[in-house]
Amino acid sequence: MTDYEDQNEGALEAEELPAASQASVLAAMQVLLTAGVPVLLWGDPGTGKTETIERFAARAGWHTEKLVVSWHDPSDFSGMPVRSDDGIVFEPFGWALRIARNPGDSLAFFDEVNTAAPSVQSALMRVIHEGRVADLDLGDRARFAAAANPPGQNIGAWDLSAPLANRFAHLRWPVTYSEWADGYLAGWSDAGPLRIAENSPTAESVADQKAQQVAFLAAEPQLLVAPPRPGTAVLGWPSPRSWERLAKSLAICEEAGAGDEVVLLVAAGLVGLGAAVEFLAFGSGLDLPDSGALLSDPGLFAELRRGDQQHAALNAVVARVAQDPKRRQWKNAFAVCISAARNGAPDIAAAAAMRLIDVKPPSVGLPDGWEAFENILHHTGGAERAA
Repeated sequence: MTDYEDQNEGALEAEELPAASQASVLAAMQVLLTAGVPVLLWGDPGTGKTETIERFAARAGWHTEKLVVSWHDPSDFSGMPVRSDDGIVFEPFGWALRIARNPGDSLAFFDEVNTAAPSVQSALMRVIHEGRVADLDLGDRARFAAAANPPGQNIGAWDLSAPLANRFAHLRWPVTYSEWADGYLAGWSDAGPLRIAENSPTAESVADQKAQQVAFLAAEPQLLVAPPRPGTAVLGWPSPRSWERLAKSLAICEEAGAGDEVVLLVAAGLVGLGAAVEFLAFGSGLDLPDSGALLSDPGLFAELRRGDQQHAALNAVVARVAQDPKRRQWKNAFAVCISAARNGAPDIAAAAAMRLIDVKPPSVGLPDGWEAFENILHHTGGAERAA
């Protein structure tokens, strides 16, 4: 049984969100919204959650539409049925039209989101997951954020459904005397503390993160999908959706030089604290060379002695090349597989080589040493695809 299972065995309480400074929470929110991940900020009433999100959007120059969810019914998020020549159609409300028509970035901000009745939560899910209201596409530049008070502090609050909770990254807004006093007297922290490049994250960085996840989940497959137990107050939890969002978010963290506290907030907000701690501990123990370094010098594979390192490194190389299989890069990736086969990892090298064959650029021949996989290529039909 893993530590994560030990924590949850027979429990009805939700995992805690990690405590952190306001600056780290702001940085985590910046990473997640940059990645296009909806953010839900939890905190006590009157602590500035709404102002923080609105200030962040204003600093970023985003058009913002704020909706206090308790004032709305399902049709505000699914559209109002109206009669037309084609029958009954669903027309979006003004807030959605303003976002869709805005040429720049926009933020739909759902305040007091846990005051939404289950029927409203169901309607809201499609908005957050697909970026659509009725038949209206809100566009690729729409972002989503929400704020909520703990259920015990909000009359008429509902627990979030597990599907809706899984569509958010969850952060806790902290208030300490020292941070309050500093902000109250001298002005509040910068709403966007990290310098994130416009093209972040790169496909290569995301591929490296995905490869690390694949290696981790091979060892802990029960954490691929671990829905919350019935009766539990729901926050972030592991699912294929949240792992994929985590890969993109952690790639941004790495490229922006985010600190360990920010990384933990991002991971715990998406997959839960237990799974996040285990995954980050696994990653820190891998000690992998960058996939780009392996492509430049396939001989570096000989330095990897453990199976988890070898598996993660090959996955990272294949994932990186599969994004854009250029001639030279593809041949270098196959050379890494050859190096792996010669350095104690023939089985995982063969599996990686087969995946590379599937994305081989036309007219590119196999590099010297491909004979290490001759038998498996013939038995699986890979020889014909490689020709």
